[in-house]
Amino acid sequence: MTPIGICSKNEKCLPVLLKSIELYVPEDVEIFITSPNIQSLPRHKVHHFVHTYETGGAAHNFMAHKIFETHDSFVSIDDDVVLNPNTYSVLIDDVNQLKSMGFKLGIVAGRTNYAKGFQNIRTGEGKLYSLGYESESQIVETDYLAGIVAWCQKSTWIDIAPIDWFSDDLQCNEFIKNDCRLFISRAYFHHVGSQTFGTDFAKCKENSEGWLRENRPDMHEKYFGTNK
Repeated sequence: MTPIGICSKNEKCLPVLLKSIELYVPEDVEIFITSPNIQSLPRHKVHHFVHTYETGGAAHNFMAHKIFETHDSFVSIDDDVVLNPNTYSVLIDDVNQLKSMGFKLGIVAGRTNYAKGFQNIRTGEGKLYSLGYESESQIVETDYLAGIVAWCQKSTWIDIAPIDWFSDDLQCNEFIKNDCRLFISRAYFHHVGSQTFGTDFAKCKENSEGWLRENRPDMHEKYFGTNK
């Protein structure tokens, strides 16, 4: 079974995520967690690593490489998420379907209530059937994904920039440069959002600017312009 990897810095929402995993994820799925305090689950095997990273990008890279020591793929889940009963199973089914079609996959991510772009269910397309848009029942290719709940694989993995804001954008750009495809799954999850970095989005953006200016001047110009 494909394991799950979780990074948590303040553990504020982590208990609710873990409860949804306990209830909704098959018990033979291993759980890898990086966080300040040791975590456990009653039915699942948990591998815990102490969290020592200041940025989400650095923490996720550490977690990914730990998992890739023993597994070829995993499902990355942010700590401020609540799974639906079928989130995990639908995501894995969609990945298997895409694999059978021969796609070189970068990441396949779920859709949610709190994300930018087409990954947000508010940007659904097609007819509104009862409680959801037609597009919510389809696998959709895209050029950008936030890896809030996302399947990743060792063979195409690209390390995330050691920053918070813009790290998803950078990783997606690199996947596309490597001819990898990005897809939004039919799988849905609830995302609380902004629980680690807060809602001062101007400050979040500013915190990543220095690294972008020094390491990725092309992307710095894209997001900040030429006057900075």
